[in-house]
Amino acid sequence: MTGTRLARGVRLRREDDGTTLLLVPEGIVELNEPAAAALELADGTRTADEIVAALGERFDDPDGTLDADVRALLADLAERGFVTT
Repeated sequence: MTGTRLARGVRLRREDDGTTLLLVPEGIVELNEPAAAALELADGTRTADEIVAALGERFDDPDGTLDADVRALLADLAERGFVTT
């Protein structure tokens, strides 16, 4: 089974100031910390479930939205062609 990964021609870049950018064919997307962490885990070996589980160990989720937020992020980026699942 293949996991979630960045699509061909898309990559992450961490700037000196700590900002993480998603470099896509149409431009640049600045990511917040949880989004950057999710995409760093999207290495093709982890499924969306595994990415959510790993982030759940790393970030507090007091309002219980982490799972839905990560899945929405991955779905949106997949729809745009920036990740594959």
